[in-house]
Amino acid sequence: MGVAAATILKTAVIFLCVFSGDAKFETFTRSYHTFNKSLESQANSELVFQNEAKVNQDALQVTADTDWPSANAVYDLRNRAGRVMFRKRFYLWDGDATTNSTVASFNTSFLVNIFPIYGDTPGEGLAFLIAPTIDIPANSANQYLGITNQELEDQANNGIVAVELDTVKQPFDVDNNHIGLNIHSIRSVVSESLTPLNITLASTTPAFHNIWIQYNGSEKILRVYIADQPNITSPTPPMPETPIIAYSLDLKQTVHRESYIGFAASTGAFAELNCVIRWNITVKHFAGPKSSLPTILLAAGIPVVVGLLALAGYLGYRVYKKRLADRSKSNILSRLRTLPGMPKEFQFRELKKATNNFDEKRKLGQGGFGVVYRGVLPEDSAEVAVKWFSRESLKGEDDFLAELTIINRLRHKHLVRLLE
Repeated sequence: MGVAAATILKTAVIFLCVFSGDAKFETFTRSYHTFNKSLESQANSELVFQNEAKVNQDALQVTADTDWPSANAVYDLRNRAGRVMFRKRFYLWDGDATTNSTVASFNTSFLVNIFPIYGDTPGEGLAFLIAPTIDIPANSANQYLGITNQELEDQANNGIVAVELDTVKQPFDVDNNHIGLNIHSIRSVVSESLTPLNITLASTTPAFHNIWIQYNGSEKILRVYIADQPNITSPTPPMPETPIIAYSLDLKQTVHRESYIGFAASTGAFAELNCVIRWNITVKHFAGPKSSLPTILLAAGIPVVVGLLALAGYLGYRVYKKRLADRSKSNILSRLRTLPGMPKEFQFRELKKATNNFDEKRKLGQGGFGVVYRGVLPEDSAEVAVKWFSRESLKGEDDFLAELTIINRLRHKHLVRLLE
């Protein structure tokens, strides 16, 4: 391939690399300032509701509420589990799982209300969840909070990370009023009691809690903050300066590359309403592969474009070389016509026929510039000497013309003259 073609191909490859490296991250942002009728349609189109979860009474009811399935139905709200997850799949890390590289970042804040249904004893809890699937596991009520079940529990590859608001004390819990970080399990890797902060997650007196969860993909630290809000219509309080949980966490080592984000909750021997009243979230995630038709066509088209550019460059180079050759041939012919006693022109096929295809048996000799053959012209049976100039022996058209000039000017009885 010539220089011109190589240059075009190189340019195309550079273009491809730049295009592929562009837009590495995408930013996803949603703000549900309320879940009343004005946003209910949007929520239902963007979120997937598992089991009895739904939008009702201006909130995400992550587990069944008293209005399910109808106001007059007798329905036991105990031993239930639910999930509310974005339909969208997020690409949270890129590259090889063993490499240390930047992962996705996210910030979310939400207002919750947890209300005991049967007396003043709640159960079981609510969690912000990152999971490899939208689907809620079977038998994930009670202590499992809709996050895992007996089979998935403590499996290192289950891809689960959750921040739990736990209202029931299990043997492995710090108390029945705590916030914890769960990795692959409902056993928290770190948890903090909220009682010292005078915060009660589940109360028969309506209580509202603001939760902030921040994760920086560069420093790989997850931070959790909590602050009470006097009532549902009160202004959102400022986020506390100090997180209640700050934990070093590499998402690449814990969650699946393709994951879903949302909420999970459960009830147990006792029940509670697990309500999300307001929710804001921003996720800076990897672009990931696209499945839309334009993207598929674009992905397929780029290699085709590169190939066409390379082919165009190669063909352009061939045309360029041919033009140079034609120009050289034209120059030679024009200069030949200026020689004294212009020699007669023959077509190559005529000389080929005259020498019997330059048969070795007709070879008369070989000089510094080529080989001489004996030939017989078909039209008049005249014997001629045909010299085949060697490309390797001539430096260019100047050498060729110099040779012809010398031959054309020489006159000797033992020298063959040029035909005129």
